[in-house]
Amino acid sequence: MRRMKRALAVLACLAAAALVFLLPHGDPARLAAANAHQLLALAPAEGERPVGEQILDGPAVIERGEGRIKLSLFGCIFATQPASEDLTVHDLARRSVVRGLRELADKRGLALEVEGERNAAESSAERGAGVIVMLDGERLSLQYSHRAATTLTVHQDGWRAPQRSSLYPPVLAILLAVLFRKPLVALFAGVWCAAALLRMGAGASVISAWAGGLPDVASAMFWPQLVDSDKQLIIGFVFAMLSMVGVMTVSGGIRGLVDALAKFARGVRSTQLATFGMGLAVFFDDYANCILVGTTMRPLSDRFRISREKLSYIVDSTAAPVAGISIFSTWIAYEVSTFAPQLPAAGMSPSEGYAVFVESLPYRFYCIFTLVMVALVVLLGRDFGPMLAAERRARTTGQLVREGGKPMVGDAATQLEPAPGVTPRALNALAPVLTFVIVTLAEITRVGLRNAGLEFSALFSDFKAITAVLSDGESSRAILVGSSCGLALAILLALVSGAGRHIPRAIFITLRNTGIAVGILYLAWMIGAACESLGTASYLSDLVGPHLAPQALPTVLFLLSAGIAFATGTSWGTMSILLPLVVGLAFSMGELVPLGGHGLLILSIAAVLEGSIFGDHCSPISDTTILSSTACAADHLDHTRTQMAYAATTMAVAVVCGYFPCAFMGWSPWIALPTGCAALLMLLLVFGRKTDPSPA
Repeated sequence: MRRMKRALAVLACLAAAALVFLLPHGDPARLAAANAHQLLALAPAEGERPVGEQILDGPAVIERGEGRIKLSLFGCIFATQPASEDLTVHDLARRSVVRGLRELADKRGLALEVEGERNAAESSAERGAGVIVMLDGERLSLQYSHRAATTLTVHQDGWRAPQRSSLYPPVLAILLAVLFRKPLVALFAGVWCAAALLRMGAGASVISAWAGGLPDVASAMFWPQLVDSDKQLIIGFVFAMLSMVGVMTVSGGIRGLVDALAKFARGVRSTQLATFGMGLAVFFDDYANCILVGTTMRPLSDRFRISREKLSYIVDSTAAPVAGISIFSTWIAYEVSTFAPQLPAAGMSPSEGYAVFVESLPYRFYCIFTLVMVALVVLLGRDFGPMLAAERRARTTGQLVREGGKPMVGDAATQLEPAPGVTPRALNALAPVLTFVIVTLAEITRVGLRNAGLEFSALFSDFKAITAVLSDGESSRAILVGSSCGLALAILLALVSGAGRHIPRAIFITLRNTGIAVGILYLAWMIGAACESLGTASYLSDLVGPHLAPQALPTVLFLLSAGIAFATGTSWGTMSILLPLVVGLAFSMGELVPLGGHGLLILSIAAVLEGSIFGDHCSPISDTTILSSTACAADHLDHTRTQMAYAATTMAVAVVCGYFPCAFMGWSPWIALPTGCAALLMLLLVFGRKTDPSPA
């Protein structure tokens, strides 16, 4: 049976690889038109301001008011050599240019209204701006002209349309990881493939591209990630949190905390519920959620023979969903910032972005159903697929990781014991953990208030002030500061407890085997950056873009964002790519269906947000998936494989009971939500099986 499953997995992987080669090539004209907004950041000559800023300050602006400007756009034409027969490229170029101008205006704190946004207004010809986007071979140009201004032209030489080859690196990495269960080697192969493709795109031969791509992996791909300050902060946070757990262990804090929790969590179900509850409580950041919940609950779950796959599933499937839909998390400001500047295309002000976000919450089907799924799996004690096998293995044999599995944290770290003569005290763990949470929130608030120019009292009177603080609070820096303070307090308590001489050994043992986890994390970041350079997301967007029907738009956007997030390993990156395109498109297409422009807009925004999180959950190159495996000391690919079955089930319910009926039949979300919950319950009762009870 095991060999048969393995053979089926190999065949599925080969079929997926073959499917990539059968995909059509991208249309260079459409891809160039859709990326016209990038040219607005280029300067016509050295020392001059970017052309986009000159347009916003030029005579094409016909009205200026407090916090808003109005610009006239009488024409936007796309031209190619040879000429494209697709007339929709003109509309694509217009939407792309308007998108870029809105983003530039938003950076100045201005709402941009565009006269002639969809079609050239007759009254605009005498006073408005004209834009021509041109593609001539590998030169992409943008020309701006106005009757009262000098013509401005910018060029981007060496531009190449993203093609299906942009999918090769992530597909290669994922397939090799599944087939050979060596994520480091698989990810490295994917990054090397990306480096070779970039060289071939610059004109190099196949042999020289692969030979020259190998040093590029270090110089052009690894080095930028290594010196990136945000990445350094995240790595520092992981080291500090894991070190804190090691110190809390030798000081008797973890043992004391486990003994205290064991009074309430007396079995498998109550332990899993406690893990789920702690995940809901740490709602402000997904990184902090993964590391904090996974590391603190792992010893207790080990005691009751809960498989590491199940623990990492509960942790991972709680972290991003609860942070994604919480109105007091580091996610909301980012999510809103990706679509708010484009709201004028739907007749709204960018300041209404938070209201739109709140309005979309009932349509966040995947996140809501994922949290419901976790709760049902825990309460019913039923599992299916690979998770059922993992749970029965752990219960019956005590083998928390499958034979041959490679946990992201070594056995020496997970089997660390309190120092001899130390009395277990829950305070030695609770105090550092609470310090981490309090200091992190305080640091986000302090930095956010400073960067937003607000007073502390504003937090009690204005919801937008809270979200502004969360947006400007530099959360990566805050979680490092918080974890460092927690580590310092853990060391102090260990010294007081008499475990001082065991502290260096505890930190060394805890961090000794995290090199693989850090390597996988960096390689995941590298392949994500490579996909951005290759235009993977742009290619996937163009692949389905011309074939969208209004009612199918939310479902297609959900699946498209899931595919992009799965291939690139980033939910935030997917949101930033798709959401700016959704507002105007959904609103204009919604005018043709009973749902209306506003209704289709809300549903489409929710679909992109949810699809991004689903794709991120299923991707072995996702940073949060890697962090969950690390915190729970699980085999990374086993965690991805077992979680994928549950995520795919939840996704299917979200589409069938949520996005599809809401778009096609006009269902209210208050009908779709209970219907979806009932469907999940029925699926678990029919296909789920009871896991053998754990021994006393």
